[in-house]
Amino acid sequence: MKVAAIQISPIFLDSAKTWQKLSGYIREAADKGAKLVTWGETLIPGYPQWVSPSGGAKFNDENQKTVYAKYWQEALKIDGPIIDEMKSLAAKLSVMFMGGIAEKEGGSIYCTLITIGVDGELLGRHRKLKPTYEERLVWADGDGKGLRVYPTEIGNFGGLNCWENWIPQARAALHEQEEVLHVAVWPGSWGLTEKISTFMALEGRSWIISVSGLLRPSDFADLDESYFPMKSIMLERTENWQNGGSVIVDPIGKIVSGPLIDEEGIIYADIDPLLAIKERQNFDYSGHYSRPDIFQI
Repeated sequence: MKVAAIQISPIFLDSAKTWQKLSGYIREAADKGAKLVTWGETLIPGYPQWVSPSGGAKFNDENQKTVYAKYWQEALKIDGPIIDEMKSLAAKLSVMFMGGIAEKEGGSIYCTLITIGVDGELLGRHRKLKPTYEERLVWADGDGKGLRVYPTEIGNFGGLNCWENWIPQARAALHEQEEVLHVAVWPGSWGLTEKISTFMALEGRSWIISVSGLLRPSDFADLDESYFPMKSIMLERTENWQNGGSVIVDPIGKIVSGPLIDEEGIIYADIDPLLAIKERQNFDYSGHYSRPDIFQI
């Protein structure tokens, strides 16, 4: 089965335009034969990169409340029109999607990983269990409902958001469901994906898609300071805020596609499930090397 990892920057804080951009890349990937298409963490409407450089922890700060409100406004509802368009496109192309969005419910925002099947059905949503560090100033805690795998013609696949991939119990919960292919979504950094992608492949004897976003100073240039008052701070940086680092690794720990760094694009790989099975002959945490009588999730 051919898989694709789409690495692009968002049209920051504009969900409709970001989805329009993403959908073009999805069509390109489908035209090249991909049956599973992935994209990075909270690509729609963008990763909340402003928090750290703009003093996001200052309590009751009017600027932070202003951009939070805009971010909430652009976050997606699971039953909203953009998700409906995603479902329709998946069905039209007969392609599965797994990718990151900012999801809203009530006045709160969640870092959510959605999965859509080839028939256009929303198979599941996984909210990030514990936002990392300053992300907690924007995203609420998730839950365990999304710690599940989804069937494909080559076996089960699942996914986790960013540093969730470092939580042993979260990985184990997916291993126990016989995960063959694991999708790790990231805001975008080769420093984040380089080592853990290989580690996860070796631990799970699984295929790993580490798919990242890209975020450049220029991506903030068109924002209006009325709703993004920290615009000048975000434009001062000379290097990219997030440099990508999307990579696909086989169950032996070998990089077979990528890394894609400092540019937009799509990386592909042909997934052979038997390669995972071969490696599990001597170590299979999804099977004979598990001890559910001792370790329980």
